Amino acid sequence: MYMAHERRQYILRLLEQRGRIRSAALARELGVTDETIRTDLVALQTKGLLKRVHGGAEYTVPAATAPQAHMRADVAMARLLAPHISRGSIIYAEACRFTRVLATVLADKPCTFITPSPQQALHLAPASLPHSIIGTGGMLDKDSRLCHGIIAEQTLQGTPPQIAILQPAALTPTSASYHNPVPARWAELATQYATHTFVVAPSANLYANAPFSCTLPAYTLITEDNLPAEFAHVPTLTIPYISADMLSANDDDFNF
Repeated sequence: MYMAHERRQYILRLLEQRGRIRSAALARELGVTDETIRTDLVALQTKGLLKRVHGGAEYTVPAATAPQAHMRADVAMARLLAPHISRGSIIYAEACRFTRVLATVLADKPCTFITPSPQQALHLAPASLPHSIIGTGGMLDKDSRLCHGIIAEQTLQGTPPQIAILQPAALTPTSASYHNPVPARWAELATQYATHTFVVAPSANLYANAPFSCTLPAYTLITEDNLPAEFAHVPTLTIPYISADMLSANDDDFNF
């Protein structure tokens, strides 16, 4: 039986990974009542950590000053990374939820974000955020929803990033892997230009597999504090780990 704070950490981690969860499936998995889960969701929404929707909850980017925002693993990782980014930095950041969280955490440090994702550009563009946004343009790959091709790559060449921030689907000490070749190609290009590369990898990604890989230069890993032995030589910034049994949900219960 999980304590309330353990359940809520678990809920937040699932949302970071999946974007949306069902209340009924979560109640069955944790062996609690639907009312208990509703109480948890209400408490987390009050703290600005998720958005309740019919039948469950969905991911939302918390304000940088949201109460209890430290409970979110992605917020904790973004706050570890923020001191390593200077005002005015040019950043290549992948089309993932972590980028939106990082942009919020960096609200006091206006930077330039380069993205091949039209959708990500819109997420980073609200007037409440001070950052400049550069979209690469190019042809749109419908599977990854990223732009690619010569025009897109020339944009990166014309404004090379100082910092590359990656969140691959899978990671080894020397390579990052993705489920689509387009983000793998972008990771390869961005890390060639960047002076510093940071890889954000929740613990589950360290044990995962994905078919399209790129070799990584020296990088700093931001992850949880249960690193496998093979990563011992990699410079790391870590947050507390949530045990694997708390992340063993059946994905089929969360299909929409």
